[in-house]
Amino acid sequence: MNIKAPSLSPRRCRVRAGLTLIECMMALVILMLAVLAANFAVAAGRQHAREGELALNAVRLLEDMVEEIISLPYADPDGELTPGPEVDETGRPLFDNIDDFHNYQEEPGGLVDFSGNPYDSNYQVFVRAVTVTYGSESPAGMGTINGVTVNVAVKDDRGMSWDVTRFVPEPVE
Repeated sequence: MNIKAPSLSPRRCRVRAGLTLIECMMALVILMLAVLAANFAVAAGRQHAREGELALNAVRLLEDMVEEIISLPYADPDGELTPGPEVDETGRPLFDNIDDFHNYQEEPGGLVDFSGNPYDSNYQVFVRAVTVTYGSESPAGMGTINGVTVNVAVKDDRGMSWDVTRFVPEPVE
């Protein structure tokens, strides 16, 4: 029997240069996924920044209105005790005490500061409303204190809302 031993001669080795088409496609898919993930992260960051800006603007509108209201006298100079403006107080510049702001409301595009100057356009997407009610509070250990509760609410065009409530005690004479 004649058995041939395998040839021990070196085989020709081919050295590959470059990438195959499948390797290029896989690299492109991985790169595309990385770019897409980064894009989503940037978009989410922008959305969070926008939400923060809206909340900051809403809080400013709340604080400005509350400060304006509580800077007015507690009692009506005319002696009126019904919440809301009197007949001759036809607008905000004529309000002369805290309870005149009861049921006051500003619509988008019509928000103005205490001196009647319109807020920037960033603020004009909100509705701002005020309620004022007479009542009393009973803080622990202090008995009953009569006063007014001022509530200011701000709502944006998407339905998000913010509000602040402040109790103003009746001055002691």
